[in-house]
Amino acid sequence: MKNCPICKSEALHVMLHSKDFCVSYENFDIVSCKTCGFAFTQNAPDAASIGKYYEHADYVSHTDTKEGLFFKVYHGVRSYMLGQKLHYILEHKKIKSLLDIGAGTGYFVNHAKENGIVVEGFEPDANARQQAQKNFNITLHPSLEEIFKQNKRFDAISMWHVLEHVHELDAYFQHFNTLLNDKGLLVIAVPNYTSFDAQFYKEFWAAYDLPKHLWHFSPQSIKKLAANHQFKHLQSYAMPFDSFYIALLSEGHKKSGMLGKISALFVGTISYLKAIFSAEKASSVVYVFRKN
Repeated sequence: MKNCPICKSEALHVMLHSKDFCVSYENFDIVSCKTCGFAFTQNAPDAASIGKYYEHADYVSHTDTKEGLFFKVYHGVRSYMLGQKLHYILEHKKIKSLLDIGAGTGYFVNHAKENGIVVEGFEPDANARQQAQKNFNITLHPSLEEIFKQNKRFDAISMWHVLEHVHELDAYFQHFNTLLNDKGLLVIAVPNYTSFDAQFYKEFWAAYDLPKHLWHFSPQSIKKLAANHQFKHLQSYAMPFDSFYIALLSEGHKKSGMLGKISALFVGTISYLKAIFSAEKASSVVYVFRKN
């Protein structure tokens, strides 16, 4: 890319060099825009070839294993955060219908359903859809085309750590406009590469997750992207626990052993405390937008 996908500026520079730490160990450059702060993975695999980079057993968003301390803690935190995620939405609007894009194994879809919301989910990964069916008897859509065929509109759309994976940013925002009711809510959670832990770990920061993460957002750049498509920013929230497990994974990339786990606790705590005073300093941020 020679132009920023969000502001079209040519003022691009290589921010850092990193690699895929999980599958291929290939090297990639992350390029950032000096004008709006957006960053992206240069020469990322296209949609037809990126699938192999997801093929590792510990891909946490699509696994339900509870073996080992890390995954036990992850699932405990996830249970708590289900209620928080729904709160982030209901604080702005009492919704009757919801579409969850990138629904994974169906936990949030099920939680919203249990709270009386008519909810549908889209998940492209077949194994995750099967797990959602097994866990909650929920049938997730394998494509957005299936949802479009229903001619439905929703009061809210949620994407929890999904937008950084999609290849066509502008097309997705056009979909949001089509699928949302007037003044519907768009709720997006993404990693924040301007956070303390990102700056501390640099190329080892686990939330770069190359090359699965195509896009790397700052608070400024995601608001600019949304505004380009007539979405108004209402509020930002910190995802409070992300800094700890991202720090832990980052130390794993550094192969720093037991001392690294102690370091991860300190780095995660500092990032967590910074987010208390400003949500947009968090390791991961939830942005609530309203369709204008």
